[in-house]
Amino acid sequence: MRESIEFLILDTIKKHSSIMPLFTAGYSYSKVIEWVRQLEKDGKICYDEMEQRTLSESGLARWGIIKKKKNHFTILPLNSYKVKKLDIDEIYLP
Repeated sequence: MRESIEFLILDTIKKHSSIMPLFTAGYSYSKVIEWVRQLEKDGKICYDEMEQRTLSESGLARWGIIKKKKNHFTILPLNSYKVKKLDIDEIYLP
């Protein structure tokens, strides 16, 4: 898993927000769930008494380390969803 994806998932869970931007960027549901389960297995994500996902102490530490390295991350579409840049004389037909 790339560091940017790890940060986005940890940040999403920390803020209790939605992971829908990952789906709209083209990442598959199964891949996102696989990444979340890997983070749970690594001990970075745990469940609180209300059965909601939260960051463990190691998850918060990792989130802080990644946040210090890079100031911002963007969600880019998968390469399979990118469209080749066309010349001015070409027409795009889906």
